Amino acid sequence: MNILFVHDHFFKKYKNDYYSNGKLTYKQLSYYLNFGEQVQVISRFREVDNKIDKSYKSNGENINILGLPGVLSKKGLINRTFLISELEREINNADLIILRLPSEFGILVHKIAFKKNKKILVEMVASPFDCLWHRGDLLGKLYAPILSLRTKKTLLDAENVIYVTSEFLQSKYPTNGNSVAISDARVKVVNKIRNINLDKRIRIGVIGNPALKLKGIETLFNTFLKLDAERYELSIVGGALDSSLEKQMSGYQNIEQLGFISDRNKLNDWFSSIDIYIQPSLTEGLPRSIIEAMSFGLPVIGSRVGGIPEIVDSSMVFPPKNHEQLLSKVKMLSEPSVYSNLSQYSLDVASRFDESLDKKKNDFIKSI
Repeated sequence: MNILFVHDHFFKKYKNDYYSNGKLTYKQLSYYLNFGEQVQVISRFREVDNKIDKSYKSNGENINILGLPGVLSKKGLINRTFLISELEREINNADLIILRLPSEFGILVHKIAFKKNKKILVEMVASPFDCLWHRGDLLGKLYAPILSLRTKKTLLDAENVIYVTSEFLQSKYPTNGNSVAISDARVKVVNKIRNINLDKRIRIGVIGNPALKLKGIETLFNTFLKLDAERYELSIVGGALDSSLEKQMSGYQNIEQLGFISDRNKLNDWFSSIDIYIQPSLTEGLPRSIIEAMSFGLPVIGSRVGGIPEIVDSSMVFPPKNHEQLLSKVKMLSEPSVYSNLSQYSLDVASRFDESLDKKKNDFIKSI
């Protein structure tokens, strides 16, 4: 069986190989080899001149990447006929098509493949309206309702859908087809309640690219400045360390910016080193980083967006961009009993994201 996987992810192409920033590496894409002998990936790409670490490589044995110009890019619009012909060729060769939405490629491929009566699975991972609305530019705000409506139509017509949330995405983008709620996150729980040590600096952690406004790092930064610098420090994983916000934060001795961490052991060590995990995003699906933080028994504070309220304790959820409420949540966790109770809560939630979800997901895909 040949699998066609379609998304708008931006791969980096160095010579003849494709690389991902950790989201769609060969290891992650190889999951789909459980259902077929070959996986063909269609997505966007950009050529780069610098050699990239092999751990980020995406193509490999039985997995091929076809990089194409974006559907709405200048090159994609000018070469629309070529783009459609490339998509139709791959659709014709596929036995199962997996579309990760929101994505322009996903919507277009679904339209073509649906008419050809192909077997299609949609993975719904985020709200297109929220992603564009909070991107930070006027064009994004103007196009947000349009993409949202197009995505809603695709979901209504889809025969098989996997949602990463339990309720949020289902309520915004319902389907008339078969559906199941399954997150991609799988964690091993440490099963040890953590306690707060008030004799040292309380270490706050977040994973997110500060250059992306929708990650809400600016909200966290402005809140952090209101905390006692002698009692708190902030550690940020993600980003290229070159945005204006990152440059601004580099002037503070109690703010650590580590950039992207690809090594799993190093990331585990980082989770072990922090005391509180905060997800201040303006939009999310169901963040894997929160579930990973919970698996280490870390109390988590999260914004009231996407699927975050489905997993974060209600006492630790705050309205996005609300500095005062975020500040009050952080201060609440300096109370030892509150901290330990929320540590136990995190462990309980993380325990739900174990390998049993793999069987549920595998069975759903095999039924297609």
